[in-house]
Amino acid sequence: MIITILQQLCNIAISAFKRVAKPLTVFTIPPESCHIRALSTEGMFQRFENMRPYSHPLSPIPVNGDRYALPADFVNGLAFLRPLLPRKGDWFDTQVNVLGGKLYLLTTSLVIEYDAGSLDIPDWGFSPETIRMLEAFKTPPIEVYIDRADLCFQWHDEQEFFVHEPHLLRPGSTHRQMAVDAFTHYRHFNQGVEVTNAMRRDLRRMHGGAKLAKDIYLNDQEIVSRMSGDGKTWTSETSTPFLSNADRTMRFDRKAFLDMIRVADEINFSTSPICFRHAHGSGMLVERTLGSDIPTFGGADD
Repeated sequence: MIITILQQLCNIAISAFKRVAKPLTVFTIPPESCHIRALSTEGMFQRFENMRPYSHPLSPIPVNGDRYALPADFVNGLAFLRPLLPRKGDWFDTQVNVLGGKLYLLTTSLVIEYDAGSLDIPDWGFSPETIRMLEAFKTPPIEVYIDRADLCFQWHDEQEFFVHEPHLLRPGSTHRQMAVDAFTHYRHFNQGVEVTNAMRRDLRRMHGGAKLAKDIYLNDQEIVSRMSGDGKTWTSETSTPFLSNADRTMRFDRKAFLDMIRVADEINFSTSPICFRHAHGSGMLVERTLGSDIPTFGGADD
């Protein structure tokens, strides 16, 4: 009797919530023992409705639009690129884009492609919030239905994930052509420097501090960055040698450089932009104008 009264009170509260909330995202997740529906407004989980096994199951989410099969590596590709997205920037910089059947991260400093397999969905952009939700399912969806700004992902076990993004700005043919042209004209890889896990760890520890200046510099033997507080102290005083095939002093955006180091397996520093390979594709890092404030490699810049 008490359980029944509590359920009625919960249903009344949930009904009131649904009248005032405008959910952007709806999950229907039917595991073996119960059915759970999660409502999300503005990317935040607001309430869970847990229906006991003896309750009527939730009705399926209405599916409209064109159906597209998804490769098994689709969510892995989104998850691979998501941590590299800048927190601020133009709309195109802050989402993972599908362009011509490949996943891309495209910013003014860093361009990375990820080949997820046979991906034939239209050009699209996925926000970090949507990617995190897809990752939370642990298993990849098998297909998606797309109807204008609506996407409905579906799984083998009948799980469903509905996303409505009314303000989404989708990439178009111009963006796709820009990505194709960039990799066609600037991707050169004759030889490169292997990036080991130990190298990644050391470089990110040495040059990942929040107090360091925005830029990072390298030559054929060393990478240096500078403390932004006094503008004089260079990390070269304590850094370990970094042997590259660079034929000149080079300057990069420090965050973009460390993002490249995070994923790259092999880097060619003899090109401009810098070209690199990772386990699922390739990428390019844009070199910045060197300027006059150049560090003295091999010691402090006095």
